[in-house]
Order: sequence, then structure tokens, then C-alpha cells
Amino acid sequence: MEMLEKVLSPIAGFLSQNKVIQAISKGIMSTMGVLIVGAIGSILLNLPIDAYQTFIKECGLYNVFNTFVNVTTNMLALYAAFTIAYAYTKNTEHDPLVAGILSLLGFFVVTPMTVVGEGWAAVTNLPLDWLGAKGIFVAMIVSIITAIIYIKLSDKGLIIKMPAGVPEFVSKSFTAIIPGIFVAVVFGAVTFIFAKTSYGNLHNAIYTIIGIPLTGIGNSVWTACLIYILSGLCWFLGIHGIAIVSAIMPIWMAADAANLAASSAGQAVPNTITYSWINTVSSPGGAGATIGLIICIILFAKSKRYKTFAKIATVPSLFSINEPVVFGLPCMLNTRLFIPFVFTPVVFIIIGYILTNIGILPMASGISAPAGTPLIIRGFMIGGWRMAAFEVFTIIASTLIYFPFFKILDKEALKEESQESGEN
Repeated sequence: MEMLEKVLSPIAGFLSQNKVIQAISKGIMSTMGVLIVGAIGSILLNLPIDAYQTFIKECGLYNVFNTFVNVTTNMLALYAAFTIAYAYTKNTEHDPLVAGILSLLGFFVVTPMTVVGEGWAAVTNLPLDWLGAKGIFVAMIVSIITAIIYIKLSDKGLIIKMPAGVPEFVSKSFTAIIPGIFVAVVFGAVTFIFAKTSYGNLHNAIYTIIGIPLTGIGNSVWTACLIYILSGLCWFLGIHGIAIVSAIMPIWMAADAANLAASSAGQAVPNTITYSWINTVSSPGGAGATIGLIICIILFAKSKRYKTFAKIATVPSLFSINEPVVFGLPCMLNTRLFIPFVFTPVVFIIIGYILTNIGILPMASGISAPAGTPLIIRGFMIGGWRMAAFEVFTIIASTLIYFPFFKILDKEALKEESQESGEN
């Protein structure tokens, strides 16, 4: 345990304190509301009922639902460019709103436009190709660089300061002028340089060199297993597991967005492992798949300690909120529960991955369930009745896995209680 703590604590500490990683993680998570709207639009757009499809096309609702998808999922990189820069700047003395706006400026500068038609009929368009999931990695890079430029220039006093008495909103608008020019020049130069290469633009270069390999790594079942083992070990040591998961969360969320865009367009979804998929298959009840432990307590506990605890922890666990279980039971530093707590989610990931690849479970459509969605309902939203049925399976399986370990805990607690009552 001491060795694990020495190894994992610095890693978790670095990830939780690293401003870049945290800004990307928080910024991407801030787009969840947009992704939910996109998911709803995708569901309404693609319900496989012929009469329904005829109705929405004839009355014009098809175009409305398609717009929901286009302005959310298919423009995810735009939202991320703003929110990541905002998150990076938020905890400084500088205005995060300015950083977010300048980040959008930088992102638009590096995003290629297309010209349709010739002469007087020529029309310049901003295609959706790089505004969605494919542009997410450029959005991350541009937003962090922009935020740093804005902060550094402001710290050095290279901004326009208005006299006292000028309204604050006017004064703030002027502070963005010099950093804005600097951002435009920097990313304009980047655009010019990449236009001379075989890639043609920054988006294509980043997606080819970084995006595709990272997506491949993120879509590996072994990467998912490693992340969840490390996350489980962190939880076990009392360190919030999100410190580990946040390192790969942007890749998994980008995979969700790519799947949602593909399913909305009627195409085959490209990614097996996504953020919504892995949350659904791995952890019924929260970190450690502890819903099985709660069921064991409800059905088999003989000690007063655990019977009382079940009254507190059952309802939150149904919504995958299990901090009361991790820190209250506790699972943290509880060597009796080490094996099921750390490795049960990994077992479910492997089983879910195999079942998905042989066609028993559906590929994730990219639809995200809001945090706190009840079990089984969450599975149904992510992958229909088959994913809901898999959640039922994981609930039963986690109960069977935790049962022998809990019986040891309950027996020890019952013995302690009998000794205390004898002494009294």
C-alpha cells in the first residue's frame, strides 16, 4: 500500500494540478449541455419508424432536428475552443470571457474555408468538417495557446488601459485589442506555413499526426482497462479517480461526438469505446461498480452498522453517486474490498467490449446521458434495451462478486458489535 501510494499519489497530483489538463477536462465537460441537445436532436432525427420519418419530412421538422445536430455535435470544436480557454483563465485575475473570445478568433483563423462557384457567383463557406469532432484537437491547442498569450501580454502590461471613470465593460473590450492582434498574427503565420506543406492546413496536420493515433489509443480496450485500474487504485487510496480519467476524457468525449455525427448522418459509427459507453458498461453505482456491494448490504447484512449505512447510501448509488460508499463504508483503504473494488469495472469493460465486437451489444451512438441518470434508464438512453439489459447483468454480477467479500466484513462487524454489547 505504501508503494502504491508513493507511485500513484504523484501521478494523480500532477494530473489534478496541471492547469492544461484540468482546463481541457473542465472545458470539454462544460460542453455536456450542448452534446445532450445534439443527442436529443439525433434521436428525433433517426427514429426508425417509417410513418414518423414521413411525417417529420413532410411537416418540416426534419430540418429542425437536423439543425439541432449541426449546431451542437457538428460544431463541438467551436464550443470547446471557447470553454477550454475560459477554464484555463478562470482562476487567474484576468477576464476569462476575453480569453474565450480570442480563442474563437484563433480557431477561425486556422480553420480553412471553401469557395463554391466562380466569379460573381463565388460563395465562401465555413464547412462543418473541422468544426466538429475532427477539429477538437486543434481547438484544445489553439485555446491553451491563446489563453497563455492573453495572460502573458496582460501580465507584461501590453494592453490598452482606459482612464478611470470609463465603464468597466468598455475598458475590458479595449484590453482585448493588442492580445487579439497578437493572436491573429500568430495563427495567421501558422496558417500560412501549413498552407505550404502537404497537409494544407493545421487541422489536417494535427488530425493526421495526433488525432488519429490518439483516437486509436483511446479506442483500445487495454488503454481503457489501464485507466480504470489506475483510477480504481486512486479511489482506493482516497484520491478522486477523475484525476486519472481526465487525462483521456477529451479523447473519449471526442469519440462520442464522432459517433453521434456519424449516426445522425446515417453512417456506421467508428468508435467502440467512448465516454458514454465506458461509463455505462464499467461502473454501475459509481466507481468500483459498488451497486453490488449496496445490494449485498440490503439483502444479507446482519450487523447494525451496515443496515444503517444502507439507508444512507442506497438512493445515491442508484444514480451512480457513490462517494458515501467510497469514503463512508469505507472502500477507501479497505483491504477486504481491494480486489472487487479495483478490478470489477475492468472485468465489465472487457466483457462489454467483447459483446460489442461480436454484435450482441450495440455500438455507442454517441448519445450521452446526463450525470446522475438512474441505472438501467442510462443504459436504455445510451444503447437501447440491449445496453439496459447489460446494466442489469452488471448489477447482478457485481452483487455476486462483492458477496463473499462483504460476508467477511459483515461477520467482523457483527463480532465487534457483540463484543461491545457484552462489555456494556
